[in-house]
Amino acid sequence: MKILYFAYIRDITGCKQEPWPAEPDMRTLLRSLCAKYGETLRKKIYAPGSEEPGDVILMVNGRHIEHLGGLDAALVENDTIHIFPMVAGG
Repeated sequence: MKILYFAYIRDITGCKQEPWPAEPDMRTLLRSLCAKYGETLRKKIYAPGSEEPGDVILMVNGRHIEHLGGLDAALVENDTIHIFPMVAGG
């Protein structure tokens, strides 16, 4: 699978994209990413005091995870994951 990072998430990971071993679901993937990139990423991915996504948009193959089962969205080896922080602009 391939993970694409955007905006300040890219700054935390130090890369625009990276290959990643297949994970069974989005919940497991996020836990693995936080284990690799630490508390800084965890604070950006999850809502305070929760293991639910906070101010990020998580997509699998261009589809928001809300339409795929949320954090239980099944993942397979050829998936492309996009992680976008919610940003405002004018």
